[in-house]
Amino acid sequence: MARIFLTGMLVACVGLVTAASAAVAAAQDGKEAVIKARIGFMEDQQHAVDAINAFVKGKGDRQAAIAGSDKLLALATEMGTKFDVLFPPGTSTAEFPGKTHAKPELWQHLGEARAAPAKLHEAELKLAEVVKTADPQAVGKEMSTVYRGSCNGLCHNAFRAPLERRR
Repeated sequence: MARIFLTGMLVACVGLVTAASAAVAAAQDGKEAVIKARIGFMEDQQHAVDAINAFVKGKGDRQAAIAGSDKLLALATEMGTKFDVLFPPGTSTAEFPGKTHAKPELWQHLGEARAAPAKLHEAELKLAEVVKTADPQAVGKEMSTVYRGSCNGLCHNAFRAPLERRR
């Protein structure tokens, strides 16, 4: 009888370990999906920036630059509403090295990080007005200000690990 009981307990424990392992794997897959969504979001921002920079360099048109600045405004607003979805705890370089560039420090300064999208939106509103002037030089200067002061100053310098250089 004791042997049957021990066998039953062993089977139950194996089942619990298997279920727990499956739950952990599902959570990891879910976090990797969030990281991919976050990277996709940042790539959307970069595409919008690229359209503006192409105009600045004389390689793109004004309408594309305006569309790019409109997209940046929309994405900054979206980031404000989706911040917690895109940056859940446990999705930093500590947990997912090589898969994300979000430093663990982001979650140590969450209030500061959550405030960044609204501040970025303010800077991008000014950029949108400058883009409408159709002066590539003024747009380039404002882009530099937004990039250094907002993208880097509010978030990337403190909370993003360096990106590997593409070859």
